[in-house]
Amino acid sequence: GATQEGAGYFQLTAHRGRRCSSARAYLRPASGRRNLEVLTRALVHRVVFEGGRACALEFSQKGRLRRVAARREILLAAGAIGSAQLLQLSGIGDGEALRELGIEVRRHLPGVGANLQDHLQIRAVYRTTKPITLNDEVNNPLRKILMGIEYALFRTGPLTMGASQVAVFTSTRPELETPDIQFHVQPLSSDSPGEGLHHFSAFTSSVCQLRPESRGRICLTSPDPAVYPAIHPNYLATEADQRTAVAAMKVSRRICRAPALARLIRDELDPGPAIQTDEALLDHARNTATTIYHPVGTCKMGRDELAVVDERLRVHGVEGLRVADASIMPTIVSGNTNAPTIMIGEKASDMILEDARA
Repeated sequence: GATQEGAGYFQLTAHRGRRCSSARAYLRPASGRRNLEVLTRALVHRVVFEGGRACALEFSQKGRLRRVAARREILLAAGAIGSAQLLQLSGIGDGEALRELGIEVRRHLPGVGANLQDHLQIRAVYRTTKPITLNDEVNNPLRKILMGIEYALFRTGPLTMGASQVAVFTSTRPELETPDIQFHVQPLSSDSPGEGLHHFSAFTSSVCQLRPESRGRICLTSPDPAVYPAIHPNYLATEADQRTAVAAMKVSRRICRAPALARLIRDELDPGPAIQTDEALLDHARNTATTIYHPVGTCKMGRDELAVVDERLRVHGVEGLRVADASIMPTIVSGNTNAPTIMIGEKASDMILEDARA
């Protein structure tokens, strides 16, 4: 709503107990259209130009190099990492860096790949006094089977949940007009994302800074499209980001000391009671914090020297090429990026239709 500060359950992009991805919501209903062909297991190599206009896309599939021509426009929607990489592979980016890799420069746009922003999550893990978390469900073979049966029969239960159930938006300083940190609270714990859950009851409270000042970069390392670009997130590069990270961890501890929650907590496993000073907390953040998977900004919209697309998402200096994904955000949003990115796609489709009619 109008007031962001507070706590509440996360809204999920789900329907009848199943995750509703953008592919399921948009692509599947359109899959029967005669003017749509979906190619999978294809690797895009570059955008092909004739003069100053994007005219085709070159890609490989099943060992064959293929090309598809565009009568009107080409849209890149490969995300903050992929779209920046594709533009650079196509000769759009920092001219000097591209020439060093032997790539012909189509348009010097030094902002391509720059302005990378992300939400850095700092995780805290608390062991509980009772077996009340998903750790206990998953580590019990019988409960695990029952979870699967419940989901298969009714589409209810723990398997319908997202990773995080509770969101908290709050401020590290009272003078701030809007929250500057967000918590993702999860009724489970592990040593790191993707690993198995702990064999004891615990929950995770991860916190991220909503509006980081630090800026990173996506850089090509090779003209080969199969070679991953270098990702330099540059987390915690500014003093303000460092102060906010330390303050956020202190807020996490203050919440967990509240009587309603403290009675359910046995101890703080991570960072642990030995880490108390500001210096120790900052070192902990530097050594253990991870992405929360919100990269944006590498093809930013605007009119300044680092802008890549205009207000209608058209790449500056060329024709017939747009970018429509999270990379066009000039600054990161103060929250999760999934819904705003879907909004970018919705708005882009409106503008494409308007321009086609005109």
